[in-house]
Amino acid sequence: MNYLEREFAEADLILRRGGHINRSELVLYDWLCRNHDGLKALYANYGATLTQHPDGFFFLTLSSGKLRSRLLPKTCIHLGMFIALKARDPEITRSSGWMNTAQLLHDIETSVPKNTLQDVYAPGAKENVIDDRISLAISNALKVLDELYFIELRGDRFRPLEAIGRFAEFARHDNAPDDDARIQMSIERGVVFHDAAEGEEIEGTNHDGDETAN
Repeated sequence: MNYLEREFAEADLILRRGGHINRSELVLYDWLCRNHDGLKALYANYGATLTQHPDGFFFLTLSSGKLRSRLLPKTCIHLGMFIALKARDPEITRSSGWMNTAQLLHDIETSVPKNTLQDVYAPGAKENVIDDRISLAISNALKVLDELYFIELRGDRFRPLEAIGRFAEFARHDNAPDDDARIQMSIERGVVFHDAAEGEEIEGTNHDGDETAN
């Protein structure tokens, strides 16, 4: 493996920032597959594991403090779970996986209880600005999910990428998996549970948020 290759710099930046390398990134994905063993040894020296999810995409999980790690804001985790479930809608396949952000906002407002939306996206907001705060928080969460390659965001449209499947693990167990499920998810899916906190931590996400999912 040549550390001077452009692909190394691009892949390394994505992984260290907590991003994901999906099959849709054909050049980087192919390069990562070809250099997997060397990269895995490299990141092991930093107390990190280069993990390939069963769905194919790559990301880092951390086991030491050598690389910076942050909890995703609960807005991103809640929205990620919602998008992961929406991605299974047959209607989505007819649009090549692309969704309209306005439609997403409408769907989440009509299917999630208002008090839950307020608790997650607009805690402490006054009644007359709750809707605006929710819309703004969802817009900001979409940008974070795009930065970490969970989705691809283009203007007022976005499409889920393979990595959105990490959130499906939470949703499948109603965000409260039992001990057996936790073990399986930790080993096979790279999900790290933060027992001392209120929710789950997605390791390797170097975002400045410090909240967990409710």
